[in-house]
Parts: sequence; structure tokens; C-alpha cells
Amino acid sequence: MYFQNNGRSYLYVANGPVTVQNPRRNGSPTVVNVPNGFEALTVDVNSDRSIAVIGGVIQNGARSAYLVMDISSNPLNPRVVTMEVVSGQGRGRITGIASAGQDIFYVFDDDSSSIGHARIQQTLLEDSKIRVE
Repeated sequence: MYFQNNGRSYLYVANGPVTVQNPRRNGSPTVVNVPNGFEALTVDVNSDRSIAVIGGVIQNGARSAYLVMDISSNPLNPRVVTMEVVSGQGRGRITGIASAGQDIFYVFDDDSSSIGHARIQQTLLEDSKIRVE
């Protein structure tokens, strides 16, 4: 869930496609545009950074990746900022993702004992871009 200061809320769901909707209104969810071949499995919203981080697979499930999406200007039509390919110890797929502050954490189904980590460089200032280290 993403809560804006104006009292609006948005629910993001990852189940193959990524969808978003205002859960307090009637209507169908909006399908979010993601890179071709990306299948979403897990999502988290970092409200402090106004981003959604979506974990999933590419290349027919052969590789795992995550997307960072800017939800600051239009939460119902987020913009892909970056897609990063990640790998686990084996051939597992990303099954969990979380983001807080400047950090992104993710786990794989074949090794949930090790947690992957990436760091966000906050640059949502003048150029409205987010960089991931």
C-alpha cells in the first residue's frame, strides 16, 4: 500500500502483471507498464522515497530481476526508473522484496537464508531520477 499525504491510497499487486488501484473506490485495477518479458512475483512500496520495488523473473523464469518504479507524480501510472538483474546462490527465483530508506532487500526460493541487498541513491530532487548502486 502507498499512502499519500492527501489521504489517497494505492494498492500494488504483483502476480505476473503488476496492477495498481485505489482500494477505496470501485473500478478495475490498472495494469502497469513494465519491460517486455518481466513477470512480477513480489512488490513493496517505499513511501519515504515514493517508489515501488517489484521483484520478478525475466527470460521465461531463467533469471531474476527487480524494478524500481517512480510513483511520486502519478501512482496509477508509475514510471520504470531501472531494472536490475540479480542472482541467488543457485537457480532460484526472487520470491520476496522489501525496501526502506535507501535499501532494497530480496530473497530467493532456493536460499532464503541469504539476503540480497542494493542501495538506492536518492536523486528525486532536480532531475527526478533514482539511481541504484
